[in-house]
Amino acid sequence: MRADPIQRAIDEDLVRVLYAQDPIAFFSHWFSIAVLVAIYWPAIPSPPLFVACFGFYAAANCGSLALWICNRRYPQLASPRGWIVLHAVRGMLLYSAPGFAIWFAFHSPQMDLPLLHTVMLVTLAAGVFMSNGFDLLNFSTAIPFLLFPSIVLHFGTHTFDRTILAIVLAFFFCAINVYAMSYRKLFRQVVQARVDQQYLAESLAAQKHVAEEASLAKTRFFAAASHDLRQPLHAIGLLAASLNDTAATPAQHAKTAEHIVYNVEALNQLFNQVLDLARLESGVTQVIRLHFRLAELFERVGSQYRPQAAAKGLALRIAPTTMIVHDDPVLLERVLSNLLSNAVRYTEEGAIWLGFRRAGRESGGFVEVRDSGIGIPAEEHEQVFEEFYQVANPQRDARQGHGLGLPTVKRLVEMLGGELRLRSAPGRGSVFRFSVQVGEAGGIVASLNETVAGGPSAQGRRVLCIDDDPSILEGLASLLARWGCDVRGTRDEVDALAVLETGFVPDAVLCDYQLANHRTGAQALTAVRHVLARAGHENIVTLLITGDMASAELAALALQGIPVLHKPVTPARLRRTLEMLWQQAELDKGRATAALALRADEEEGAAGKAESWSANGVMREAANGPPDEARI
Repeated sequence: MRADPIQRAIDEDLVRVLYAQDPIAFFSHWFSIAVLVAIYWPAIPSPPLFVACFGFYAAANCGSLALWICNRRYPQLASPRGWIVLHAVRGMLLYSAPGFAIWFAFHSPQMDLPLLHTVMLVTLAAGVFMSNGFDLLNFSTAIPFLLFPSIVLHFGTHTFDRTILAIVLAFFFCAINVYAMSYRKLFRQVVQARVDQQYLAESLAAQKHVAEEASLAKTRFFAAASHDLRQPLHAIGLLAASLNDTAATPAQHAKTAEHIVYNVEALNQLFNQVLDLARLESGVTQVIRLHFRLAELFERVGSQYRPQAAAKGLALRIAPTTMIVHDDPVLLERVLSNLLSNAVRYTEEGAIWLGFRRAGRESGGFVEVRDSGIGIPAEEHEQVFEEFYQVANPQRDARQGHGLGLPTVKRLVEMLGGELRLRSAPGRGSVFRFSVQVGEAGGIVASLNETVAGGPSAQGRRVLCIDDDPSILEGLASLLARWGCDVRGTRDEVDALAVLETGFVPDAVLCDYQLANHRTGAQALTAVRHVLARAGHENIVTLLITGDMASAELAALALQGIPVLHKPVTPARLRRTLEMLWQQAELDKGRATAALALRADEEEGAAGKAESWSANGVMREAANGPPDEARI
């Protein structure tokens, strides 16, 4: 994943190194031209060819300077790799001229010219190593053109001293390549270290920025939450003090008590919303998907908000649908409740619409909530999903909510695997939509509109409760007993296992998460389920109840699909959860029984066929006479 950035950084550095030395190389090559022309001037072999060769050398040197100027003034004309390739072409043209020019030395009457020319080529090769050794392409296109002609011509003379010189040149060629290879490796390591350091610095800067943003967001969150929590507490304190006023009339006391109740409800609502967000952020909120009729959920939510809508003169319309979805009805109800609550709050006239639309989908579709309210400006579409941000409520009137509904909705929809979409404009209302998954009619285990008190699901059920708090244990036992359950209360897993030894087989085990003696509910449930499984009772409903919201173990349990309820748990929530879990367990048990019965039928059918085949064989033998000795 990091190869491309490193290679690009190497290419960029190579371009800088290669072109940085070109001005010096320009003057060095002019000096080389002058020296070579001077030593050949007394007796120039093949003057026309000599002029063409050194004219080409001079033109290539000038072209090299032009390429350097172009790179300095217009670096964007080519990519780093493109500039490297151009520089390699320039080196091939520039160094081929002095390399092939040694031919003139071997055709000159002066016997020392081949040696002088070779010394000049070795000097130029050293310069190539220093300036182009960083790059394989530039080095390999310059050095061979510079040294190979000299090596070949020295070997071609067949004299001892020239052959030795050719061998030395060949060794020099190999050595310079080996050193250039090490040079390139070192260069790459240096660049890679720099890139890694730069990457680390950028990563640390990004993480610091994220941490600062998170810290700032947390500060804003706590500041807003502190303000909104203090407001009703302050009002309750003042109102409670006014109750001590003996001069106040009973009507005034009643009005004061009414205000106290209102502020307590507002405080409780805000507290629950903050807890909901904390649960979602901690990752311990579970998604328990069931198959259910969407119309039942619509009617359930609509019945809660019809009175509020009617009080404001609004029409709450719910579109009929036969859609069956596979989703978490509890979390989906919270999503719709928040959206309808916002719609009622910010709509003064007109209507609110709740319904399901396929929107061109073959399976599944979208749930939509529309209103004819004040609308949301386009520049605030992202901000409304931030905690404590509210449209058109600069005075932070608590009666208009606290700005936690839409952030909660967004997180819940994402947890359910969807995406919350918003379409709105000032004065034109708002449309919120999110996708839902299609379900199966055969998977429906219960109606969402069954009343909590009604229904026989809890009647006669055996429940084992494990909690080290006596008051909570007593409250659970009393509540479950009123539902018709047979309850056993224990304070730890040891007592729970002792109850199981008496022959009590529970239909459900409710367990607190934090138990005494540094034990957890997960450990207690594991021990209980192990004992029950050994006794042949595996379809037992288990439920953890906890006030902890940041435990890694709880998050792991949620991922495993083990039901977890977070305190405070209302009786209605507990009853609905237990009944759904019982019904799901019975459905799973029925499917397992059906599968076993089908398998038994198949085995019985196979055995019947074998028995029939055996009987037919005996009958055939009887018809053909008594069996012979061998058959007996």
